Amino acid sequence: MFHTMRTAATATATATIRELRTDFRSVKRRMEQHGKIVITDHGEPAYLLQPLPRKVEPCSAPPDYYARLLRRQPKALSAADTRQFWEEERDDR
Repeated sequence: MFHTMRTAATATATATIRELRTDFRSVKRRMEQHGKIVITDHGEPAYLLQPLPRKVEPCSAPPDYYARLLRRQPKALSAADTRQFWEEERDDR
């Protein structure tokens, strides 16, 4: 059975050591709702249970697929190189 301790700043959920041991799922759910839980031992506050702060990873820029495609494609032949290529091809026939 959960209780709520009211302080001047905020309401804090409490749980006993037995509740923590036997029904951790509900204690975890309560911690997600309230943020912190005071664990009591024989009715006296003994421990403070709180989640670790989550790291916010900066979003990296999405990959530039078009630039990568341009880097990987072969370079186009110039007009002079194209003419020379076709002249060489025609000479063989």
